[in-house]
Formats: sequence, C-alpha cells, structure tokens
Amino acid sequence: MPIRMTGLTSGLDTESIVNQLMSAQRTKQTKVENKKQKLEWKQEIWKGLNTKIYGFYKDSLSKMKYSSNYSTKKASVSDSTKLTATASTKAAAGSYKVSVNSIASAQYVTSGKLSYKDSSGNTNTATTSTKLSDLGMSSGTVLKLEVGDKSSALEVKDDTTIKDFVNFCSNAGLNATFDEKQQRFFLSSKDSGEENSFSLSANTYSSEGDTAITELNDAVGLANLKSSQKTKYNSIVYGSIASGTQISDDDKETLKSIAVSSADADAKSKAIEFYRASLNKTYDISDEEKEKIKKKYDSDLTLSGDDRTKAIADAIEKRKQSDIEEKLKTDEYKTKISEAVTKGITAEEVRKAGLAVNDDSGVEDPASISKYTFEKTETRKENAENAIESAVGKFNTAIESGITSDNGSGLLKLGLSNFDGATSYKEGDLASNMVLSKAADTEIVYNGATLTSNNTSIEVAGVTLNLLGTTAAGESVNVTVSNDTSAVYDTIKEFITEYNSILKTMNTYYDAASASSYEVLTDEQKEAMSDDEVDKWNTKIKDSLLRRDSTLSSLISVMKTDMMGSYKASNGKTYSLANLGISTSSKNYNEGGLLHIKGDEDDDEFADSTNTLMKMLEEDPDTVKEVLSGLASNLYDSLNKKMSTSTMSSALTFYNDKEMASQLSDYKKEISNWESKLSDMEEKYYSQFSAMETALAKLQSQQNTLSSYLGS
Repeated sequence: MPIRMTGLTSGLDTESIVNQLMSAQRTKQTKVENKKQKLEWKQEIWKGLNTKIYGFYKDSLSKMKYSSNYSTKKASVSDSTKLTATASTKAAAGSYKVSVNSIASAQYVTSGKLSYKDSSGNTNTATTSTKLSDLGMSSGTVLKLEVGDKSSALEVKDDTTIKDFVNFCSNAGLNATFDEKQQRFFLSSKDSGEENSFSLSANTYSSEGDTAITELNDAVGLANLKSSQKTKYNSIVYGSIASGTQISDDDKETLKSIAVSSADADAKSKAIEFYRASLNKTYDISDEEKEKIKKKYDSDLTLSGDDRTKAIADAIEKRKQSDIEEKLKTDEYKTKISEAVTKGITAEEVRKAGLAVNDDSGVEDPASISKYTFEKTETRKENAENAIESAVGKFNTAIESGITSDNGSGLLKLGLSNFDGATSYKEGDLASNMVLSKAADTEIVYNGATLTSNNTSIEVAGVTLNLLGTTAAGESVNVTVSNDTSAVYDTIKEFITEYNSILKTMNTYYDAASASSYEVLTDEQKEAMSDDEVDKWNTKIKDSLLRRDSTLSSLISVMKTDMMGSYKASNGKTYSLANLGISTSSKNYNEGGLLHIKGDEDDDEFADSTNTLMKMLEEDPDTVKEVLSGLASNLYDSLNKKMSTSTMSSALTFYNDKEMASQLSDYKKEISNWESKLSDMEEKYYSQFSAMETALAKLQSQQNTLSSYLGS
C-alpha cells in the first residue's frame, strides 16, 4: 500500500474526510454482508431441523407403518431357576409345559502335567518354544484331529514346537492353549453340542506312505515354496491324510501349478547364482579403485603387517562383490537371467564358464554342475507335472491301502491319549492322566415332544427358552405366552412423544417473535458489548429467521393434516386418533396441534381421564393397529414427497438447500465486487485530494515568488 502524505499544504485531515466519505459507501456492502450472515444462520437452523425430521421419518414413523410393531408378546415362567423365556410376535398365546433333561455343553480336554527332562535326567520347564521331539515325541508322527466334520493333520518334524501344536489345534477350530505354569494343554470346542465334539490321535506312516510323502515333497519342490503355496500344499496333502481321502483331480492340478511355480523359482535362483559365479571369475575392480582402498588403510595406524594386508584384501573383495550385485540388477543382466530361465542352463555352459569343480581325485564333481543347471521352460514344466502325476498316484494308492496306522502311545509325551470325544475320562483313568468332559446336546420335553439343540437356548414356535438348570424326573416348568399390551402402548406413546417434539420445534420457529429491528452486529458494536449480550442479541435474530416461513408452514400442515385425518378400517368403520383416545384438545390453545393420550399417567392435563387407548389395545388391538399404521403410512408418503429432489432442493431434504447455496454464492460475489469497487473509490478520493494538495503547493510557490519580487 503506498504511503500517503496528506494535508501538508491545505492543513486538512484528509484521512478523516476520506473515511467519512467511505463510511457512507460501505453501508451498502454491510447490508449485503448482513444478508449473507442471516442466510448462513438460517441454513444452519434448517440443517438441524432437517436432521431431526428425517430421523423421525426413517425410524419412528417407518416402524409405525408395519403391523408387526403392534403385535408384541411376552412370556413368563413358573421357575426362573430352570429357564427364562422370551416370546416373539410369531408366538401363539397359551400355556406350555417344559422339562429340561440336559443342557448343551462343549467338550473340554485337559492334558496331564508334562514330564520334561533333559539328556542328564534333570527336570525342565516346557515353554511354547519347546520342541515336541525334546519331549520325546518321534519325528514323523502324524497327529490327526477331527473337529465336527472337519479333518486336519500335522506331521511332527524335528523342529515342531509346542506353539506349532497349539496353532494346529486353533486353526482346526478349537480353543487351544498351553499353560506354562501348570505345564498342561487345555483344549475345548468353540461351540457346545455333540456335533462340535472333536477327536485326536497319533499315527505312524506306512512304509508306502512314507515313500509317497517324501516323493510328493520332492515333486512339488517343498523347499522353494512361498508361505502361501506351502499353506495350500499342506491343506491338500495333510487334509487328505487326516480324512483318509485321495487327492482329487482338481487338487492334483493345483499341486501341478504349485510345482511348476516352484521349479520356475528354483530356475531363476540358479540362473542368478550362475551369473554371480561367472562374474566372480571374470570381474575385478580397477587398479585405481584398489589403490584408493590401499591408501585408505595407510592412515590406519592400528593395522600393520599381515593384518593390514588381510584388511585390504577383504575391502577389495567386499567392493568387488558389491559391484557384482549391482551388475546383476542392471537391465543387461536382468535380460540374461530371464533368457536363461526360459532356455535353461546346460552342463556344457557351466564347464565353459569354468564353474565345474574337480574333486580330490581329479574327477569332475557332479554337484558343482547340478548347482547351476536346469531345463528349459517347456521341459521343466513337463517334468514338474509328470513328477506330481506320479507322486500323487503313489500317494492315493497309499491312502487307499492305509497311509497311516495308530501308534497308540504317540501322544503320551504331551500328557494326552488318543480320544474320540465319545467317552469322558477322569484324572487317573488313563496313563496320560488326561481329563476329558465330552460334549452334550440340550434335550427338553415341550408339551410331550422331545426336542434337541446344540445350544443352551432353544427356539420353539416363536418362544426362545434360555436353559439354566435341569428339572427332576416328572417335574416341568410352566411357560405362559400372552399379548404384551403394555409394550405396544409404550411403543405408541414413544412415537407420539417424538411426533410432538418435532411439531413443537417447528411451531416455535414458525410462531417466533419478530426481530425486524435487530441487525447483525458490527465488529465495533460487539466490542462495546459483553459476550453474553452479543449471544442474546444473535439468538434473538436466529430464533426469528423461520418466522412465517412458507416451507416450514407447508411441513407443519402436512404433519397435522395426516395425523389428524381419518382411516377406514377393515371392519368398515372410519376412525381418527380421537376414537383411539388420542386428542389435540387442550386448555392451552397455543400448543399448535400437539397430541395427548387421554388417561396417560405422564400427561398432567389428561391423567384423570379414561385411558381409551389402553382399553382398545386390550379389547380390539387389530383396529388400533390398522388405524395407526394407516395414518403413519399416509404421513410417511407425504414426507417422502416433500423430500423429492427438485431444482430448489436435494433428495432427502425438506428445505430449499440448493436455492440457499445459490443465494450464498451470489452474496459472496456481490461482497467481493463491493470490496473491489470501494477500494477503487477510496484510491480515487485520495488521488483527488493529492491533486488538490499539488495545486495548492504550486499556487503557494507562485505567491512566494511574486512576494519576493515585490519586496525587492
């Protein structure tokens, strides 16, 4: 902003004069800003009101449309220590006799305490990282677990740990933990009922099975598999072992795909190693780089003699290997590796590269050749698929003849015994000291019919029975189902309460006192007032913004018209809310159509009246249901139409939000235009005064010159 030197010649307070001139002009901009502020407040009020009306429309009003909300039932029992009951709308009113013979329970297994001793015979404490082989379980043992209709198997290897066994049980669908303090396994089914019982056994491979598994592992390239591939492979193979079923044709194709992928990964790994070894033979860093490395160690006084020579050699070798790794990442070698994977690497290529090694007797070592060689893509794929075909055939043959057999004592080292879940065991019953509580189903006799469930609750004809204890022989519990008139009454009451709340809010906005003499406060006015005074002033304006609003008036009219209308019931009679004991009549004539349930204890004005609504719910509930759901449907449809999209409003909106947004945009543009216009106007005033000052300065100079001539 330029520095203005004003009033130097004229002596006028130019800035004050300009400010007074601009003040009159800024009044026009202020009027637009006030309109914008009021519209923003109005928009905010409508958003809140829209949320409230839409919530009523979507929830309470929507529910009242459906007859199911008027058909609430309740259930009572004669002995709540044995069971509790809840009734749905489907339940038939009446009295029923229930005997509880058994309650569903889950299967629980607690192992005996582990006895873990080291090679010297000292007792150790097992942890989740303890290997099963250290506990004495033989490597190659196959653990079979059946949970419900799902079968799983785990082959114990030298590195299989307690954690692996626990995870195996968890993945199969059990709750499984190992308590290190108690030195025991705790296993249980996740759900109650006999269908969720589980069994566990330790098995040994047959000789054919052991060969088949080894061949299958080799054919698939187990060592080269990614984690996801290994998971899939184990699922197929050990799933078949656990269930005793052959590998299907579809699963065989999956194994072929895995095997081909594994062979490709192995080929790429060998190709990379081939070029790494080739570069190691042919590549060396430059003499200049070697010299730099040597000079670096010249300043290291901590090294001397052989140590210095070795350090230099190690540094040179490290630099060389670093260069080789970088070369393998270049496009040149990426292409070479890719081509090698496709065409394969032969023994002759390995010899030509000088990578074949002779053993001590001077004979070429086959291992130094096979380290790098592999077939071309087509042959590699064919070989992998053929290997799987052969291995799966042998595996399926082994499955058919029995790939495993029970080894009896295999689980003893884990404090467990083979179990099928059909028999309970107490501590001391088995050599392992394992305890087993078998699963059980719920069994009840309901009005003479025996019913079962795998849960501790059972639903019968719309009545849910939650079982707490068994009944003695010959005893039963009476369950009585009846219409829950109070619950239906409360539902209607809650609806009317929310309806009244919405209508009261709208009436308050519509009938608000005028605030035409109140304008939006300027910053100067706010500074002269307290915060409380400012809030009260603004609230007075905000409360009046929807006064006599046409959109609000239309909504109020719809609410009153539909709820105070009439509905023809199936009995041919026409009813209104007044016929149900719901009235708008009140001593307070300013309520604006609020509804009252005559005789309701919470309505101070009508509490002493006869409660017609409750009486009709008891004597003629169907008519109440028809009339209320009909009137609610009418209001629902009317509000739905009010929310339809238009050029003035968006969908699901009861007010003209689009129109308001457009008006706000226009106000913002108008304010921006005024700011630009006023800035230009102010600059013009200053320019005019500046020109006047310049003219006065020239005139004064001329007068001074003339005076000097006359004086001489």
